[in-house]
Amino acid sequence: MELLIEPIAWLIVLLLSILGVVGNLALYRIGKGGEEVIRERFPQIKPEQWQRVKRLFDEHGTLALLLSGVPVLGSLLTTAAGAFDVRLFPFVLFVFVAKLVRNWLIVVVPLEIYRLIVR
Repeated sequence: MELLIEPIAWLIVLLLSILGVVGNLALYRIGKGGEEVIRERFPQIKPEQWQRVKRLFDEHGTLALLLSGVPVLGSLLTTAAGAFDVRLFPFVLFVFVAKLVRNWLIVVVPLEIYRLIVR
C-alpha cells in the first residue's frame, strides 16, 4: 500500500490524466462542428452507435462522460459532448475524473501488485 501514497506515482497519473483531457478536447472541438462534420471526419461511426450515445446523454446528461475513460467509447462520448453542447467546465471535470480513475488503475494498481509479489 506504500505506492498509494507515493508522490511520483500520483504525479504520473495526474500528468497522464491531464494529457488525456487535452486529447479529448480536440475531439470535443470537432464535435462542436455538429453531426455532419462528425460523420465526415469519422465515417466509421455507425448511425446506431450515434443513437446509443445520444440516448446515454439524454438519460444521464454530462455524467455519461464518466465513461470517457473507456477506450473507444470515450472518444465517441467526448466527440458527442461537443455536438450536444456540453459546457466546457463539466466536460473537463468529468473527463478528468474518468481519466484519473483509468490511469490510476493502469499505473498504480499493477505497480502495487508487482511490489507485493516481489517482496
